[in-house]
Amino acid sequence: MITIDEAIQSIARAVRLGLSGAEFMARLGPERVAAACNGIGPERWSQKARDTLDKWLWLLRPAADGHDCRFAYDNDGSDAKFRAANDELERNGIICADAEYRWFNPLRYLWRHRARVMADMCREYGWSAWRDAYIDSISGSSGSSGSSGSSGIRRLE
Repeated sequence: MITIDEAIQSIARAVRLGLSGAEFMARLGPERVAAACNGIGPERWSQKARDTLDKWLWLLRPAADGHDCRFAYDNDGSDAKFRAANDELERNGIICADAEYRWFNPLRYLWRHRARVMADMCREYGWSAWRDAYIDSISGSSGSSGSSGSSGIRRLE
C-alpha cells in the first residue's frame, strides 16, 4: 500500500501525462488508489524488493499504479481484460518515457525498453495474480487464502 500523498501525486501525474486510465484512477480517489497500489512488483514479493524496484523504475511508477488499480478494481478474471491491462501498462510506460526525455536523448529509448520489459514480465508471470485478485474480489477475501499476488480489494461497483 502506498500513502495517500503518494496516491494523490500518482493520480495527478497520470492525469497530467494523459495516461490511459488516469480518469479511472481519479474516479477511484486517493484512498482506493493507495489501497490498491503496492509498488512495482507483485504483492508476494517482499516490501524491500518492491521498494528497490520503485527506485530503479521510478519513471514508470504512474503506469504501474494504474496497472495495480486495474488489477484491483477493473478485473473480471478474463484473458481479454488481463491482456488489456498489460497492454495499457506498456503504452503508459512509453508515454512516461517520452514525457521525460526528448527524442534525441538515448535515455528515452532505455526507459521505453524498460516499460516493454515490465509489461512483458506481467504478461508472462502475472496471470495467477490476476485470477487470484478476481477470485478474492468476488469472494470478499482479504488475500489470506495463500494467493500469490492478490490484494483482496473489491472491484469498483
